[in-house]
Amino acid sequence: MTDFLLTTGRRGRRPSPTVLRRAVSSAARGAALVGLAVLIGIVLLQVVDDGTTGPIGDGSGPPGSATTTTEPGPTSTTKAAGEVRPPQQVTVVVLNGSGRPGAATAQTNALKAKGYQTLTPADATRREGTVVYYRPGFEREAAALATAVGGNPNVEPMPETPPPGAEDADCVVILGL
Repeated sequence: MTDFLLTTGRRGRRPSPTVLRRAVSSAARGAALVGLAVLIGIVLLQVVDDGTTGPIGDGSGPPGSATTTTEPGPTSTTKAAGEVRPPQQVTVVVLNGSGRPGAATAQTNALKAKGYQTLTPADATRREGTVVYYRPGFEREAAALATAVGGNPNVEPMPETPPPGAEDADCVVILGL
């Protein structure tokens, strides 16, 4: 009886078909909105994190493994497998492929403030999108650097012919349009 009173607001009468339709319609709209919000959340998570880059899930072994490796390069250090070198042990050069005056200098200063060893910024050939190149053994550091740079840059191995000015760098950031 209480349920009947709540839906009709009147004692002793059946709810009208219009009231029932409105109640069902409101419930359906609410369920559809919740479903849409869940679907949008799933899509956004897929777009933001495709799970193919970064320090987790890159196939380098289980976390905390005790294997020790020595990486060649200008800042060669011994580290436990799975550990990321701190920014102070990563040499970075920023190249401006965006065409925006001062972009490489501004990014270099921002990375220096975060503790990275930076080389003199320079210009590069114009390109679409930002990329972070890394020397062998600096994959995880490049992923951390890409996060520091922001804007979701591609992270790729250093090309066979490194960009001009990248000879002494562990990682190279080329800013794009």
